This record gives sequence, structure tokens and C-alpha cells, in this order.
Amino acid sequence: MSRLAQMKAIALAFLLGAIALLVLAQHFGRHGIWGWIGAFAEAATVGALADWFAVVALFRHPLGLPIPHTAIIPRNKARIADALARFVADNFLAPEQILKRVDEWNPALRLGEFLSTPERLEQLSRQLQAWARQSLTALDSPAFERELLAMARSQLQHWNVAKTASQLLHILTRGGHHQKVLNAGLSQIAAWMGQPGVRDFITEKLIVMARREFPKLTWLADKLDYTEDLAVSLSTRLANAIVDELQEVLETPDHPLRQRYGAEAMRLIDALDDDPQLQERIAAFKQKLIDSPELQDYVRGLWRQLRDWLHADLARDDSTSMQQFRHYAERLGKRLRDDPEWQRNANEQLRIAGEHIATQLRAIAPTYIRQTVDAWDTRFLVDEIERSVGRDLQFIRLNGTLIGGLAGLLLYALLQLSFLR
Repeated sequence: MSRLAQMKAIALAFLLGAIALLVLAQHFGRHGIWGWIGAFAEAATVGALADWFAVVALFRHPLGLPIPHTAIIPRNKARIADALARFVADNFLAPEQILKRVDEWNPALRLGEFLSTPERLEQLSRQLQAWARQSLTALDSPAFERELLAMARSQLQHWNVAKTASQLLHILTRGGHHQKVLNAGLSQIAAWMGQPGVRDFITEKLIVMARREFPKLTWLADKLDYTEDLAVSLSTRLANAIVDELQEVLETPDHPLRQRYGAEAMRLIDALDDDPQLQERIAAFKQKLIDSPELQDYVRGLWRQLRDWLHADLARDDSTSMQQFRHYAERLGKRLRDDPEWQRNANEQLRIAGEHIATQLRAIAPTYIRQTVDAWDTRFLVDEIERSVGRDLQFIRLNGTLIGGLAGLLLYALLQLSFLR
């Protein structure tokens, strides 16, 4: 027997006891002590019946009779849903309440204290490691690979490559960064041209070209053993000339090559923004790349390598990824714990996020609550509410029986005093 059923049985026993006392008092004529017992029993019976009616009327029609203003909860389910929705929205999701809690709680400091405590951080990392392993196992399926590939294709389909390239070039040219890129490239070329191996390569190519284009001249040079010396001399002069030209470009801000380079960059930006043919060619190349089996195999292989590495790493007690997590989490925790400025900034971001989330939830939560309550079966709703508060309501019946009986005794005493006068 449930606790609710036990309390109902006790309340019923009180009612039956009051009725039994009333019957006995009537049987003995309600004289002497039986008059007092009868007064108590009569008022107690009325009180017990009245409170039984009141309690039952909350949940259903007493005795199944359709008495007006009974079965209050079933008849007012919609009003209950509206009231509950307003209560939750006004008292739990009000932005000012959320912000007040953030200010009082100082979550940044508490997070910092948590993360800077080694035992707590270790426990958190172990929980995250277990969660990550479970999640990774759930993702280890061909269906997820297909979904991942479809997601990658979708993202690439919606990616405007021409616009992205134009934006990147705008960023580079806005601050003159494209000239810095040119400087870096020219410096690398100059350093490369100065390497002995490069000059040997140029010498070999010059000899091959000369023998192909000028066979008679190179035949004569070979007879004089002058071909290699001539090629070395030419390659050295060519390399030095290229290096000198590169150095001049590097040292001259308004060099014609720089100006042409800047003009070509601006023309490319304009073409990326306004040339439909160039945009179509870029889009066609992108689509060809998306449809290529090589890209699909690459994405699958990349995911499998990452998955296998994570599987192996997370299975170890000395997981590299978890060590990195603990390292950075501990640094963050100490910073949040010890630096008031970090605390203020973090709390301010939490306030902004909390206000935004509360505003969004406050807009949708009432509708969700109303729809959920409206969808509940009425009998289920009544049973759940009665199961939650019904036991306490039975105490109302007990109190009604006792208080009614005491009130009956008081009235009987007052009547006896009036008769004595």
C-alpha cells in the first residue's frame, strides 16, 4: 500500500470513528458526558465530510456526481498550463534573475578554483576521457562516414571560392601585406639561386640546350674543351643577374615590378568580384574537385586516421590529448582564480550569453510547457498531481475532523453556559 493510500485510509478511519461516536451518543440520549461526546462527534463528522468533499473536488467529481465547481484540476488543465508557463518564464527565465545569479555566484572564480584543484581536474579529465571514448565508439560506423562525407560535400557546395579569395586578397592588399608576401618570396628565390647545387643544375641545363640548339658551335667548343667552362660562366652570370635584380626589387619600394604586381593583384580582385566567366571557371573546378573520388577517399582516410589515433590515445591512461587538456585547463583555472581582470571579462561574457539564452528560452519555454501539459492525458495529470500532494491533502481531512470536533465542543460549552444563566 502506498503512503497516499495509507493516509486516505487513516482519514477515512477518522471519519468513520466520528460517525460511530455520533451514533453512540444518539443511542445513549446525549445526556451528561454523551452530550459532550455527541457535540464533538457531530461537528467532527461535518468537518471530515466537508474537507473530504473539498479534497476530492480538486481531482474529480465527488461520488461521480457532476456538481458545479468540482473536478477543478481536470476542468482547468489549460489554465494550469498557462499559469505554470508564466510562472516558469517570470521566475526562472527572467534575464534580470539570471544576471543577478551570475553576479552573486561569480562563476568565473568558481570555475577557476575547480580547474586549479588537481584532484577535481583529474576527475573531470577522466570523465571526459570516458565520455569521449563512448562518443567515438558511437561514431565508428559506415553510416557516420557517409554522413561526414555528405556534410563535407554540402559545405563545399555552399562555399563561394571566388568570394573567399577576393576577401583574402582585399585583406592582404589593404595593409600592404601582399608586398610583404612578395618580399618573402623574392628573398627565398634569391637564397635558392645562391646555392651551388642550383648553379650546377643551371649549368647542366645550359649545356643540354646548347647542344640541342647549336650543335655545330658546341662541337667546336667540345674540341677546345671550353663547353663546360662557358656554361659555368653563363650560369654564374645568369644567377648573379637574377639575384641582383631581386635585390633591387627588394630594396626599391616603387620598383616597376612591384607596381605591376600590385596592379595585377587589384585586377585579380576585380575579376573575382565582377567577372562571371572567371567565377564560373572557379565554380566548375570546385565542382570537379567535389565529385572526384580522390577527394572522397581523402576525406574518408583523414577521418579514419584521426579516429584510429583517438581510439588508441584515449585507451591509454597517459592519454596525450587528456594531458594537453589538463595542461591548458589548469593554466586557465589559475588565470581565472588569480586574475580579477580575467574574472570580470569571463563573467561579462557569461552575463551576455546568459541573457541571450534566457531571452530565447523565455520566448519558447511557455509555448513548450503549454503544449506539453495540454498533450498529457487528463487522468495522468490528475494522478501525478495527487501522487505528489495528495498525502499532504489527507492531513487537511484529519485536521478538519479534529478542528471540527473541537469547534463543536466549544459551541456546546457556550450553549451550556447560556442555559446556566
